[in-house]
Amino acid sequence: MNKLVNEKSPYLLEHAKNPINWYPWSDEPFTKARNEDKPIFLSIGYSTCHWCHVMDLESFNDKDVADKMNDTFICIKVDREERPDIDNLYMTMSQIMTGQGGWPLNVVLTPDKKPVFSFTYIPKTSRNNMIGLMDLCDTVHYFWKNKRSELEKNGDAVMGAINHNNVKRKGDEINYENIVKSAFKSMKGNYDEEYGGFGAAPKFLSFQHIIFLLDYYKNYNDKKALEMSEKTLKMMRLGGVYDQVGYGFHRYSTDALWRIPHFEKMAYDQAMALMAYTYIYSITKNDFYKNVAYEIFQFLKNEMFGKAFYTAIDADSENEEGKYYTWTYDEISQITDREFTKSYDVSEAGNFYDNNYRLTGRNILYFSGSPEEIYNKNMEVNIKKLYDVRNKRVKPLIDDKILADINGLVIKALSISSMVFSDRDMLEYAENAADFIISKMYKNNILYHRYRENDISIEGFLDDYAFFSSGLLYLYEASLNDVYMKYFEEITGNMVKKFYDTENGGFYETDHPEIIKLKESYDNAIPSGFSIAIDNLMVYGYINNKYDSVIDASLRNVYDELASKPLFFSATVDAFFKKLKFYKIEADGEKLDSIKKYYPNNYFMLSSNDGKINVCDINKCFIVGNTDKLAEIINK
Repeated sequence: MNKLVNEKSPYLLEHAKNPINWYPWSDEPFTKARNEDKPIFLSIGYSTCHWCHVMDLESFNDKDVADKMNDTFICIKVDREERPDIDNLYMTMSQIMTGQGGWPLNVVLTPDKKPVFSFTYIPKTSRNNMIGLMDLCDTVHYFWKNKRSELEKNGDAVMGAINHNNVKRKGDEINYENIVKSAFKSMKGNYDEEYGGFGAAPKFLSFQHIIFLLDYYKNYNDKKALEMSEKTLKMMRLGGVYDQVGYGFHRYSTDALWRIPHFEKMAYDQAMALMAYTYIYSITKNDFYKNVAYEIFQFLKNEMFGKAFYTAIDADSENEEGKYYTWTYDEISQITDREFTKSYDVSEAGNFYDNNYRLTGRNILYFSGSPEEIYNKNMEVNIKKLYDVRNKRVKPLIDDKILADINGLVIKALSISSMVFSDRDMLEYAENAADFIISKMYKNNILYHRYRENDISIEGFLDDYAFFSSGLLYLYEASLNDVYMKYFEEITGNMVKKFYDTENGGFYETDHPEIIKLKESYDNAIPSGFSIAIDNLMVYGYINNKYDSVIDASLRNVYDELASKPLFFSATVDAFFKKLKFYKIEADGEKLDSIKKYYPNNYFMLSSNDGKINVCDINKCFIVGNTDKLAEIINK
């Protein structure tokens, strides 16, 4: 056992029996590195990461590798989901140094935490122009002993680039409409007309793009925006990137057709998917989208809920990626009928490729028919049979740690869906998760990031405060429980105090940086903490506008990027619709019941002024409503 044995992270515990002398991130390994005059080998990953498992099996469990690494380095393991601040910092540095990033992220550091080399996956021995770990140890040892000053210069240059990026030019006054239209133009140019989605393979789910497009359609009645949304959401649901048997989305598609997934299932992807499918249903009233929304909800409550929502489900089982989700032809043909095998493109040769694009003899299920054909009785009966058989297999690991930020995102999604579908069950799951976070992970005005096995740890980051308060805001609208608004206001106020850059605008990722303060603003697989913070403050501005200057300074701080790369800020730009077209009508409290009678799913936000009620069209602001008709009712 190494020093990871007492950790709570499932990922760190997976490596506790490695022969490498791993340390968790703390002062101890850096002190040891200084005392022994050794560089640091920092390895960052997460429990459901396939290539992290590959490195573990190939290298980290190999005694020869371990001996060499222990001689050369002081070795540190970090769970990126527990310490997103460390992950984001060194991922940013890696991208500056190499133009690349990904997981596992392996970085060689000086004892004062400066990066000097950066890699993603590293094989045991060198091959295909990729340095192996054995050779890397020798290379680093040589440079450390003979050319250390050159290495340190590299680290100083990277740190300087990050410091420069934190202080940006304060832009002109934000032209919301221009940026919104520029974002749509970029999205349209990046759209895959044939298969939906954006860009080429690999294709990420990017549900925040879809939500932006639906808002664009709502505001400008642009049929192309709706067409892009519908095509993408239908193709993703029919593809192998969606678990056709047990529901829920895998992390991304390795091909452009949405057929061959990378098999992790992340709770945040399910939350974003639930929002997107709920929103498009509210526009189109097409039951196809409602069915998908309910499947995702079923998956979340059956597979990912304990005291609150878990983080992720592994890509691998029995040391093989996708084994749980794929089938041989014989397995499928013995359980289902010929119509099913044809509709799901099942063949004797298989349709599932390995990492070298070779057929494996196994099949991933994707539906080759039209969306209208997938929900029929025969298909449902066959899917149920497959589910019962698959349920007896060795299941992938569930990463059962509870994170405040991820739960905030799921709470938001369930709250929105509960309003659209008038579903009390959805609302109760959102309330249960929120109540757990408040009671167990919010202490003395500090929101904690991680809970596992009755242990809370790691003071929250910007994402925790922004995402969880967003969940509370939408949960308040769904429940009209004043307690959630109280906590929203309190946690949002703490967020601004802790993370807001009073000098330049924008938000730092943490108020307790390990080396250097890092600002985040770009959206990635999910919206950034910056995007969600801006959205929260804009919505709250209709009750209390005390954060208007924070919004303005923060947007000016990223003005150049907003104007030139709006696609990287799709969730931030989506918040702009609240500035462009957000109706506000005041009615006294006595009118509330009559309004509810006509619009039971609409958004009612209680203001603190004289008991008045601000009734807003949920023009994405949160659900679809007919504001003109609502105004007519109120006026009468």
